[in-house]
Amino acid sequence: MTDTTNSELDAIFEKQKQAFASDRYPSLEARLERLRTLDNMMIAFREPMREALAADFDSHHPLVTDLFESGAIIARGRYIQTQLEQWMKPETRELNPMVHGSSTARVIRQPKGVIGNISPWNFPIECALVMVNDMFAAGNRVVIKTSEHAPASAEVVKEAVAAHFDEDLLAVVTGGVELAQHFSSLPWDHLVYTGSTEVGRLVMEAAAKNLTSVTLEMGGKNPTIFAEDGLEQGLVERFLYFRVFKGGQVCTSPDYVLVPDGRLDEWVDMAKTAWSGLYPDYVGHPDATGAINEHHFNRVMGYVDEARARGVEVISLNGDEPDADRRQIPMYVVIDPPEDLKCMQEEIFGPVTAVKTYTDIDDVIAYINARPKPLACYLVTRSDDVAEQVSTQVSSGGMGVNVFGFQAAEPTLPFGGTGPSGIGCHSGFEGFVNYSHTKSVFNCADDNPLMYAIRPPYGDMAQAFADAVFTPLE
Repeated sequence: MTDTTNSELDAIFEKQKQAFASDRYPSLEARLERLRTLDNMMIAFREPMREALAADFDSHHPLVTDLFESGAIIARGRYIQTQLEQWMKPETRELNPMVHGSSTARVIRQPKGVIGNISPWNFPIECALVMVNDMFAAGNRVVIKTSEHAPASAEVVKEAVAAHFDEDLLAVVTGGVELAQHFSSLPWDHLVYTGSTEVGRLVMEAAAKNLTSVTLEMGGKNPTIFAEDGLEQGLVERFLYFRVFKGGQVCTSPDYVLVPDGRLDEWVDMAKTAWSGLYPDYVGHPDATGAINEHHFNRVMGYVDEARARGVEVISLNGDEPDADRRQIPMYVVIDPPEDLKCMQEEIFGPVTAVKTYTDIDDVIAYINARPKPLACYLVTRSDDVAEQVSTQVSSGGMGVNVFGFQAAEPTLPFGGTGPSGIGCHSGFEGFVNYSHTKSVFNCADDNPLMYAIRPPYGDMAQAFADAVFTPLE
């Protein structure tokens, strides 16, 4: 695969800008047709996409591809197709007739224009294409910059798009850091980045030079709180199979665990039993997703090595050892590490979980809120009151109660971070709004009293309006 040059990217960008200028508000029928074409593309390339992900990760179960990479794109698009007609309708806003007479007001949502999407390596197909559904629904044109760390997936996305879409509507560019820097510098109508917080800052800085609006989907250290009533064998097992999903290389993966004082050993015993029951041998199993490359394999293993070097207990839940050749890592638990260890400071992005204790729910809420805002917070409990308390008091992008990621995968719900974990969102109605310009339209009638009140020179009518504003409500 030959990398896209900066000049080739510039040409695609200009082609899309010109195409958008000739069709600034695509019809419902045109938008639905684009969504259906994306749907058909995913079906046609089902097997090549399975093969590409297996090549990039060395081991990547085809059902994980079907359900959470390719299938997620199809599910999002089909939900949007059922809602789009309603979403596109203008919203009438009520005006006070005492102020505005028979004037009317409405809100419409216009396409932003040409959107750039920088996709990551961990979901190299899903993150490249899933939000294209939202962007198409809003009437936009899109250029995708794929990740150079997943070259097989980048190639199949580029091939699939070229076979189904004209370049002036949807295009794919490939390349490394130099192309990414140039990509970020273009005056997009909106720019999207999914990846690390560190790189997100650079993307936002580049976009700011053009006053380009951004959506940043990043990550963070997502906590899981086990409440007193949440220590059940089945719920611990549920945590573990979500934790190891896709080798832990998911921005919404639960990162570390907080359990009540005095119950740490109980949680660890449950985890050992659950994991050994699911996978007597996980490393080498076809379900085990490999680390994307040697660097990330070594990075994750570095957390384990550092903890052991500091005298912290590290447990492989079923006794597995890592396989460097296949880049597969066991499900490790780090027992009560000090806060200065890297496994407590950095997003792990692998199947290594630190487990710590807390005294009460108020303390654990304060502990989480004192750290950078995560993309997700998870709570394991049977108590509606505890769920309400944590969901309203913890600041995070999203939250799952007794589940670890569905809040981000459900097409009807918005998905996005806050602060260090992101800006803006996609998915659901909110995703349609995010990739639209929400525009107010005010149609002033000739009988509008306020219009006459501000006609110069100001007199009694203007005074009456001003006095009415400053009269206290009863």
